[in-house]
Amino acid sequence: MSWLRGITSAVLSSTAKGGFSPRPKLPFRMLSDVRHPPAMLDRPKNQTHDRVWAKAIEETIERTAGTAQRAHTPTPDELWAQRSQSATFNPPADTYTGRRVFVTGDLGEAFRRLQTRLRRNRVTQEVSRQRRHEKKGVKRRRLSSERWRRMFANEVRKKVQLVSTIRRRGAY
Repeated sequence: MSWLRGITSAVLSSTAKGGFSPRPKLPFRMLSDVRHPPAMLDRPKNQTHDRVWAKAIEETIERTAGTAQRAHTPTPDELWAQRSQSATFNPPADTYTGRRVFVTGDLGEAFRRLQTRLRRNRVTQEVSRQRRHEKKGVKRRRLSSERWRRMFANEVRKKVQLVSTIRRRGAY
């Protein structure tokens, strides 16, 4: 865009409107360059180069024509149906499926992993609770107490995190 170097912004804005301002003292050749940039003036008479580009553009348009219509975006219901067909949820093989640990090497390590998994799933608590029948009211009170203890522990955990955050910021 070296042909634009000598032209002021006033001339450019006036050319956009279609007229020329008489104020700038520019040579006529410079004004003709504004109307017809050098790239258009210096174009060779044969148009073979343009025909090659036009042909390539037409081929690209023909090749990609209609691809927007072909690309079908599935609805959420269709996605759900596709994923539910491909997902296979097999039931557990037996009653010990989640309570089984494979022993590779150390027997004590495998036993610790089994105890950890049983503790996390609260299997021993469930077994001890199922030894005797629990009345409906007793069960309701126990569940309410467990809920309360969980909420209380969560609130205490939040307060401890808040205090540690304040101490990290520089409070004593």
